[in-house]
Amino acid sequence: MRTILIALLMTLATHVGADPFTVNSDAVVYDTVNSEVSEEIDFGHDEQLLEILKTNENIRVLILNSEGGYLEAGYDIADIVIDAELDTHVENVCESACATIFLAGKKRSLGLGGKIGFHSSSWAAESIQDYYTSEKDTQGWETPFDFASWLYEDTQAEIFSDFEYLLEREVEAKFAIKTLKASSDSMWYPRRKELEAAGVLREGS
Repeated sequence: MRTILIALLMTLATHVGADPFTVNSDAVVYDTVNSEVSEEIDFGHDEQLLEILKTNENIRVLILNSEGGYLEAGYDIADIVIDAELDTHVENVCESACATIFLAGKKRSLGLGGKIGFHSSSWAAESIQDYYTSEKDTQGWETPFDFASWLYEDTQAEIFSDFEYLLEREVEAKFAIKTLKASSDSMWYPRRKELEAAGVLREGS
């Protein structure tokens, strides 16, 4: 019954709030798939959500429909979801950084046919080169090897931080490791039973 009501909210949602957010009753929909202004999870969306929650104190659930975006922006939104003790629900798709937001939910549910996708993070070679060129003087990297040493340590810290977050959200350790090992070139969609067993889905109190 709850899933049916959520599906109706997504269909009938009024344009209260600001794209990519839509508010209806006690739910706020975060939809970057059908957004006219943002195709991905982006910086600043956390501020939009916070403003919506401050002016709609009855909101209890965040409905997600997104193929991902900036991971750090996803963590910013997740912090607000945790602080507000919102439930999270996916009716259609929630991939990459969206899964980070989903796991912030107090209760976490998935509609029939919905998918939650995981993959490891990546950094394109061209972007790495651009970052090195723009930051080497500020960071004091005298050679590319200095940068490589920093990058090695930063990558380890990021992986540890991601793993720590998954455990904080009470995801089974073995499953958490699988999400971090998933290929960055594709998406891993665990079946519902695996999501339930790993604690990703939490529909109880």
